[in-house]
Amino acid sequence: MTDKERIDWLQKNNGCALVSDDQGHWAVVEDGFQSLSSGPPDDCSTTFFIKKAEWKTTVRKAIDSAMKEKG
Repeated sequence: MTDKERIDWLQKNNGCALVSDDQGHWAVVEDGFQSLSSGPPDDCSTTFFIKKAEWKTTVRKAIDSAMKEKG
């Protein structure tokens, strides 16, 4: 899988977010809440629920895992 394919997949899946923590872990998530904006792009507040198993050690592993999960 190429990085271009990974980025293309992220761009096609609106609502997915690539998230990092302060410990070097990455996850791609959809489950969350955000404030409504008057029209994108706009400032917003976002909260995600990320399961422990969704955290991966690299950006590529996080995207690959999300792609596999979504099919």
